Amino acid sequence: MKAKTILIMIFLFMLPISAHGQNQDKLIQSLYLKSGMDKQIKQLPLLIQAGIEKAFEDDERINQLPRHTKSAISGSVQEAFAAERLKKIIIKEIKTSMTVKDLNKTLKWLDSPLGKKCTRLEEAASAPETLSEVQKFASQLQQAPPAANRLDILRRLDAAVKATETNVEITMNAQLAVAFAVVKSLPLEQQGPLEVIAAQLEKTRPQVEAMMRSQTLLFTLYTYQNLTNAELEKYIQFATSPAGTRYHVASISGFKKALLDGSLNWGESIANILNQSKHQSET
Repeated sequence: MKAKTILIMIFLFMLPISAHGQNQDKLIQSLYLKSGMDKQIKQLPLLIQAGIEKAFEDDERINQLPRHTKSAISGSVQEAFAAERLKKIIIKEIKTSMTVKDLNKTLKWLDSPLGKKCTRLEEAASAPETLSEVQKFASQLQQAPPAANRLDILRRLDAAVKATETNVEITMNAQLAVAFAVVKSLPLEQQGPLEVIAAQLEKTRPQVEAMMRSQTLLFTLYTYQNLTNAELEKYIQFATSPAGTRYHVASISGFKKALLDGSLNWGESIANILNQSKHQSET
């Protein structure tokens, strides 16, 4: 009888843990959708492809590649940055960093009228076609510069949601992928360790960060142009709260890991494409 009682106690003890885990999983799935991360991750390959097309136009060395090689490099982005694989990486990071209480508080913000409004603006701004609109907006700002207090609020929002930090990671990882690809396309004896390549690229981080901070400010001016200063202050208030801070730290950390995974996969693909192109040109 005693053994049976202990068994029942163990079973009852385990129930809350299982229920807690299931509840947390549901909350994370809801968070992933309501935060706009799902749409942003799915749009990421399109943004990278837009950057590739510009590089094809601006860089003479890349422009000299055969058309089929450039097409293959552009086409390889979708598989390298597959949404479902990146989603798993991000969700895993959120699960280890946020409690159920944190998730509920974050979802409360995302379900609020202002939270929904911010998410809609961020989703719209992450679309590839927005890039040309931002350039037009920049020209308008030269004629009518924003007020100093508006710039101050947006810089504080940038720090709170780690927008510049995210953009720096996107740029650094894309550069790492290309550098890795170039090295992998070299003869084996000429290939250097990935760690050395990464260390060399890391030296450019201050310059990349300075450039991205300026571009992020422009982008936030465009994205939140329809929000009042009071609305932006409320956004900052959530973002700097304990739950908001943990949410942004977790999501950015997950995004970094997902980007690194995608970038390394992309680097492998580019290396294979370049090697095949070289082989075809030699035969």
